[in-house]
Amino acid sequence: MNAAAFAHLALGAAPPLAGWWLLRRAAGAGLRQPPARLATDLAPAALLWALLLAATARPVLAGCVVFSLALALALADTAKRRVLGEPVVFSDVALLSGVVRHPGLYLPFAGPARLAGAAALLLLAPPLAWLAEPPLAALAPGGRALLAAAALGLAWPSLLRPPSLPLTGDPAADAAALGPCAALARQRAVARAERPARRARLAAPPLPLRAPAPHLVLVQAESFCDPRRLCGAAGALPRWEALRAAALQHGRFAAPAFGANTMRAEFGVLTGLPEAALGLDRFHPYFRFARVPLPSLASALGAAGYATACLHPFDRRFFGRHRALPALGFQRFLDARAFAGAPRVGAHVADAALGARVIAELRAAATPLFLFVITMQAHGPWPGPDPLDAWLAHLRDTDAMLGAIADAARGLDRPLLLAAYGDHLPAVPQRPRDGLATDYLLWRSDRPGPGARRDLDPAGLHAALRAALAPP
Repeated sequence: MNAAAFAHLALGAAPPLAGWWLLRRAAGAGLRQPPARLATDLAPAALLWALLLAATARPVLAGCVVFSLALALALADTAKRRVLGEPVVFSDVALLSGVVRHPGLYLPFAGPARLAGAAALLLLAPPLAWLAEPPLAALAPGGRALLAAAALGLAWPSLLRPPSLPLTGDPAADAAALGPCAALARQRAVARAERPARRARLAAPPLPLRAPAPHLVLVQAESFCDPRRLCGAAGALPRWEALRAAALQHGRFAAPAFGANTMRAEFGVLTGLPEAALGLDRFHPYFRFARVPLPSLASALGAAGYATACLHPFDRRFFGRHRALPALGFQRFLDARAFAGAPRVGAHVADAALGARVIAELRAAATPLFLFVITMQAHGPWPGPDPLDAWLAHLRDTDAMLGAIADAARGLDRPLLLAAYGDHLPAVPQRPRDGLATDYLLWRSDRPGPGARRDLDPAGLHAALRAALAPP
């Protein structure tokens, strides 16, 4: 291989190195680290470049592709840190299909200028490099095969079995200390190794119920909290305030994430598992952890004779719920197909339509019924000059829906336990002065409560639900 060929290879290797540096810069990781640690972090980019080079014999083309992907990951990491206060983690790969199917839920938060620039680079750079760059003649077919084999032999083990680099459990600190790619690979390996033992330790006590067992409607309300904490809108949610005054209990709900990652709160409330029991799977419990039957509120109620169903007027595949919820014991899943033609407010099915279906299910129930209701109407982004005002308009509809469900309890053949909580705060610039928790309440139609305040986390709300279902 002559000097010109080496120069061609060096030119092609420059973009992957630049992309790797951008990723490290976004993560706050410097270059003053042991060479072995730097090599582990560089391995994914090096492997991908070598495989593309072996396939195309075009070093610059391969480099442009790797750089474009690294830039896209760096932009995603930066946007996630800015909006949600958290870097990209290993389980975020499960969200890629959601970004493709429902880009409106994600891309507006990244910023139009960044999106336009990244899209232009991803779409234009590889084709231009293909047209402008001739294949490297020095890379004969046999040499390309050897290159691919060598790349796999050197880099692949660092992806499948990354070195035992220390993890703190804080994804931002780990990315800064190890490098983002090394941290992602190590997170994946640790979560996979710990998962079987963590599952094996799970168990749920039975529910002691007495006839007539109450219906349970558990509402996970999108981006819901008491708006007085964000914008001082007193009296905006009259039905919520009335229910709270007669609730068994109410208070702040310590949602595990801000602005997104609904599945974290959802899984915690349904299973009663604290995040510590999940290890690194806490970032996305439905990604791998909830792929097998697990004890939950749904499975316990199903064993006690309840019919169990989830109502979510959206894509059942989102967050992998179509696999996870049956594993948690839900017998039915009424997704977007059950709401075809339903009225919409903005981009999503109206809370009023969702509430009407809940009431119809309750009235038709021949046995005790557990309905887990996941709203969508208030999902961001919230267009217009005042996003906070647009969000508040959606919350008023959520408030009316909760009131309608409570009113329907008078015509049922058994008591109704209505519980509601906000999955996370809305991703708006305003932040409550009293922390990032949302709000919850538990209300029974046959047992007015004192409206006592008790702040809970997801596991605590699970325990409170069990207590509220039990005989007094």
